[in-house]
Amino acid sequence: MDISFLTKAIGGPRLLYTLQKSHGLASISTVRRDKKIPHLLPSIGIPTQEEISANISSFLNPDIKPPPQPLPGGALSGNVLMFDGLALETKCCYCPYRNTILGLCREHAHRVDTQVDSLESVENVRLALQKDAKDPGKVCFGSDATVVAIAPYARDDHYTPVPLVVSPSDKTEKGVELAKWIQVVLDTWDSHPQGRILHGEIDALASDGDSGFRLAKHLICMVQDTDPDSPLGKIVHSLLGLNCLTSIGGQRSTGDPKHIFKRKTYLCNSDFPAH
Repeated sequence: MDISFLTKAIGGPRLLYTLQKSHGLASISTVRRDKKIPHLLPSIGIPTQEEISANISSFLNPDIKPPPQPLPGGALSGNVLMFDGLALETKCCYCPYRNTILGLCREHAHRVDTQVDSLESVENVRLALQKDAKDPGKVCFGSDATVVAIAPYARDDHYTPVPLVVSPSDKTEKGVELAKWIQVVLDTWDSHPQGRILHGEIDALASDGDSGFRLAKHLICMVQDTDPDSPLGKIVHSLLGLNCLTSIGGQRSTGDPKHIFKRKTYLCNSDFPAH
């Protein structure tokens, strides 16, 4: 059964069908009945609380991913919220779960009705894609998917990152807009019964060196100082020069050292003075 599941996941249903006939693997209907496969709900436009909540319920259901065991003190270990970009094939597709069109960038998807109610509604989307760039009704394909995933810091079982958001973008979104819906992800995690309550708090936000991601982390995580009297504050405030600012919820910003070194190298090698 495990081989059949991996065959379907990696090679698709056609490969599983072929190997079923040639090597006697389980059929796709048997795999679907035996294996509980969570479904990732992609965002149609700007990620909403409902979409994020649906993905938390799907992937962090105790039957899918067992919750961690509490630490000796009774608390749960923390998590890191990671976001990055993933290249997309620029095309639309149909989502049967919501009867809607997927594949438009979140920056402009609100300009058209993506519900597939008739052939005319599909035609309206096609016409909007062909409009001039300066037209207020213009929409475009998503060329890059923003993926938001969460992973535990201190688990040696079930440590695989879990996706919470997949949202197409045309890469024109600024850090301010990105920070707004990333905050929605944080708020949804705190309020969802299978989020913070069951799997622990989000301790940090992590991304690569993309300027939009860096600004979003700065806006979210540079709000308040760590309490000097807290267990963490007693440690970090004794380290001179360390950034002790966090978000309202206490999350800290992390960076990829590789990208930090790359930016410093670029500034040193460029004709512009580094400040």
